[in-house]
Amino acid sequence: MSDSRALLLAAAAEQFAKHGPRGTRVQDIVKAAGVNERMIYHHFGNKDGLYAAALADQQDGLMAAWQPVLDEAVTLAPYPGMRMALRAFAQNLMARPLLVALWMHESLGGWNTLPPPESDTPIKELRALYERGQADGVFRADCPFLVAHATATSALVGLVVFEGRGRAFVERAFGADPGPDGVLDLIVGQLLDGMSGPATS
Repeated sequence: MSDSRALLLAAAAEQFAKHGPRGTRVQDIVKAAGVNERMIYHHFGNKDGLYAAALADQQDGLMAAWQPVLDEAVTLAPYPGMRMALRAFAQNLMARPLLVALWMHESLGGWNTLPPPESDTPIKELRALYERGQADGVFRADCPFLVAHATATSALVGLVVFEGRGRAFVERAFGADPGPDGVLDLIVGQLLDGMSGPATS
């Protein structure tokens, strides 16, 4: 990746996360990046292309960090493997607040930049782990993987968005601050209990 492209992606992620795709000015991005404005058009075509590239770059960073854990998790028994995978997803997402903010802007805009994926290739290890758990009777048989995955992802993204507020509720319930890891353990435990609960007949 060229220096100007990398600088623009980093600056764009910051600006788009703060102001959204409509509220961000090209001039602010190039000023923060320290490059000439024409580099946006050279690398990305236009502002919309830069936004899409910045969003994809942030997501690729999340997946690259998560992938080694998925590779290990799929070698474990289904329940501990899924616990490892879900915890790692949340922890890596917490380390990427810009991505969370970009997703929130994308949500408000109707997810026009990120259409639903045509396949689950990026999470094939998670599917394999879940379906092995179903076959072993660990996870409920009546809940398809994509439903379980969407539920878990939504809950963990929500955990990151509301982390401070959620900790306040948990502290009130338990009488002590559980810290980020304590809240994460509670949420992941709830998700796993839902996955492994009784199947409906």
